[in-house]
Amino acid sequence: MYRQLNHSLMVRVKKTTRIWLAVYPTVLIFLTIFGDALKEFPFPLGVLVSTLVVVIIVSNVTDPLVGKVFYHLGGTLRKSGLYSEAAPLVNNTAPVERSAPSDN
Repeated sequence: MYRQLNHSLMVRVKKTTRIWLAVYPTVLIFLTIFGDALKEFPFPLGVLVSTLVVVIIVSNVTDPLVGKVFYHLGGTLRKSGLYSEAAPLVNNTAPVERSAPSDN
């Protein structure tokens, strides 16, 4: 069970890191280029426009790019021996034998 929790936690950390690495530079570049123009809009409209553009860019450009980098980095680490795949999780419990109900 501990290994499952540890594996699940590592998967979430990797996913969170990957998403953050896709979102942060996109928001930074977008606000650097269009930040002054967005100040002219009412705040809710500026947030709507910026999130619309950033979500489109992240989902179609930066997240796939970061995913490719993670994939290639993972392959490089596995080949160099710095990273090894965890052994498959095995259920170590014996099957429970069930008997038919008795007529007693």
